[in-house]
Amino acid sequence: LGKDQKIMRRPVGQVGDGGSFQDWFNEIPLITKVMLVSTLLSGALLSFGWVNAMKLVLIWPMITSKFEIWRLFTCFIYAGPFSFNFAMHTYVLYENCRRYEMNPFNTGAGGNSADFLWLLLVSMSALLLVGYSFEMLVLSESILYVVMYMWSRREPDAQLNIFGFKFKALYLPWVYIAIRLVMGGSVTEPLLGIGVGHGFYFLSEVLPHTEGYHLGPLLRTPGFCVDLMTYCSGGYRPVNTSFTPREQERPVPQQGQRYQWGRGRTLGAS
Repeated sequence: LGKDQKIMRRPVGQVGDGGSFQDWFNEIPLITKVMLVSTLLSGALLSFGWVNAMKLVLIWPMITSKFEIWRLFTCFIYAGPFSFNFAMHTYVLYENCRRYEMNPFNTGAGGNSADFLWLLLVSMSALLLVGYSFEMLVLSESILYVVMYMWSRREPDAQLNIFGFKFKALYLPWVYIAIRLVMGGSVTEPLLGIGVGHGFYFLSEVLPHTEGYHLGPLLRTPGFCVDLMTYCSGGYRPVNTSFTPREQERPVPQQGQRYQWGRGRTLGAS
């Protein structure tokens, strides 16, 4: 009886305790949280039939004639209704956004969320121009690969493991493209994202450090990005808002880092 009483007296876990959903959600970086929640919301709206898919995709005549400007953003968070493909897209988007936002290249805001916001704004603008030229309706895969490519460049020596296959983070975008090819998917959008990501990386990290180049940074994070993140974070403004030479800011490789695909189960096992 005494043992039963001890069991009954154990405190019941509450929301806010360590390891709870609330703690996990609160720890997600701000921009990653916006991308994650927006993608989940678009999936819910489509799954329950509350919104027609054609209201979210990039249709320029509807933007210019009917001023449906939300399409300039929703085309980046459109992943279709809830499905296995939706889940995989959302998970990979979350993982790459979170990892990069926690340690982005310092393009003028000190290596924080403001620099990540600037990357997204520049990349989305470039992708919208391409989308306009080629009449593309959805750009969510492309922006995902922009972030994935930038993180692979930021931490190229991090060790990843997908389905037991170990490789360096530098090759992550190409591993995913190989998986898409094997599954019969299109690689146009991923390659577009990699191209835009490489353009940003070259202009912000390679060209300014090239010998003989004296024009200064071309893609410096503007003050409004810093101010916006300062406001959203409760008034904290980063101290270091200058560029840092790459050899000084290179992150320590994270050994054993891997995607958590679950413990797995052998097909046919009981």
